Amino acid sequence: MFVSFSDAGARRGGKRRRGFVLLTTAAMVLLVLFPTMGLAVDVGIMYLVQTVLSVACDAASLAGAQDLSRGSNSPAQLANAQTTANTFFNSNFPSGYFGATNLQVGSVAAIDSTYMRSVTTNASVQLPLIFMGALGLNNVNLSASAKATRRDVNIMIVMDRSGSLTTSGSCTPLKAAAVSFVDKFAEGRDNVGLVTFATSSRVDAALSTTFKTTVEGTLNSVVCTGATSSAQALWQAYQQLASLAQTGALNAILFFTDGRPTAVTENFPIGNGSGCTSKTAKLGVLTPGYNTSGVVTNTIYGLYNPNAPAQPLASDLTVIASDSGCAFKNDQTKVTSDVSYAPLTDYWGNSLTATAYRTTTTSGAGLNITQGQNVENFSTNAADDAALRIRSGAADPLNGNLSLPGVVIYTIGLGNVDSVLLERIANDPTLTPNPVAAGNNGRYVYAADATELNLAFTQVASQLLRLAQ
Repeated sequence: MFVSFSDAGARRGGKRRRGFVLLTTAAMVLLVLFPTMGLAVDVGIMYLVQTVLSVACDAASLAGAQDLSRGSNSPAQLANAQTTANTFFNSNFPSGYFGATNLQVGSVAAIDSTYMRSVTTNASVQLPLIFMGALGLNNVNLSASAKATRRDVNIMIVMDRSGSLTTSGSCTPLKAAAVSFVDKFAEGRDNVGLVTFATSSRVDAALSTTFKTTVEGTLNSVVCTGATSSAQALWQAYQQLASLAQTGALNAILFFTDGRPTAVTENFPIGNGSGCTSKTAKLGVLTPGYNTSGVVTNTIYGLYNPNAPAQPLASDLTVIASDSGCAFKNDQTKVTSDVSYAPLTDYWGNSLTATAYRTTTTSGAGLNITQGQNVENFSTNAADDAALRIRSGAADPLNGNLSLPGVVIYTIGLGNVDSVLLERIANDPTLTPNPVAAGNNGRYVYAADATELNLAFTQVASQLLRLAQ
């Protein structure tokens, strides 16, 4: 076959071009692609280590802030918080992670302001580079920082101690769960107080930063007996918080009950047909009776003293001191022979009708007291309105018109409770729509039986401490 010189030249030129392309490609791989791939690998490792470093700092500062409650005074709490923060950092950032060296980590717990403390964690490492060393870049310094703040907490525990807790065997585990709850707060910084209630109620421990001995001692001595005067207890707790008046702190109420509100404190008007020598209104507690199945009856009891004695109390059913002639003085079931009706507003200013959660029937200028279900209904409405007023920061005419905005209410219900009422009291966000929504959202936690009480109190403590941060 004949081949021309021009064809042979073309073939040699094609080979030269192919060789040039191969050389150019090899050069590009060596000079561009490999460095780019190496950069991508090194940057990916840098990003991963930086992320883990940041997460470790976050975990450390949060854990430290949560541990600001551990210790008998502020210096001990700050020291414990720093130790905890450093421990959590080391647990979340393994030594020599991806060859990292020269780890520097430190946590500082500090008082930032009157009601605010913080834990700040700073960390840095030196990370070796795998591929970029060929370009003279052997390592890179990475650093991260995180800060968690914790507000001081002022919390009033409002604890039901009615007789149904003794009947169900829940009184003792309730006290243990409440003591464990108190232990989660910081003496010297947080203020904790206690109201216990049944037919009567009492501020058993005023808000104080030295609360553990007093509150825990009182809790352990509580006797569970009587009815359920919820509205009065809620309002007494609010009075404590409003009097303390620390708007920069987290102000909260924890309300526990195992039943429906069944009592109300009022200035009850005395009827003209009463045997009472004096016909002036009498301040006391009215409550309906219940049969052995827990069904409300039309036997009405009263008038009882609304102020409980100190724990451990001998009785929760002390008839009020009264002038002679009153039928209820000798027979508590004869109170309707003396009292005309229930006023529309209780002694503490809570309305028995305003929220209209439960239907009520009237009698004269007020509400009917001869029907047990009606007494339970307006007692429930009073508690509902008390919570609404508290969350709204209402002024208290019995306490120099003091008020406190921003109070958050948490509720725990045990057993046969009105869960919707407790959701309304807490302004729980799961209740939608909530006809009495106002102020901050709290949470409602349900415990089916006494074995779940400790978990329920722990959940509320976790929510409060999370909210404080």
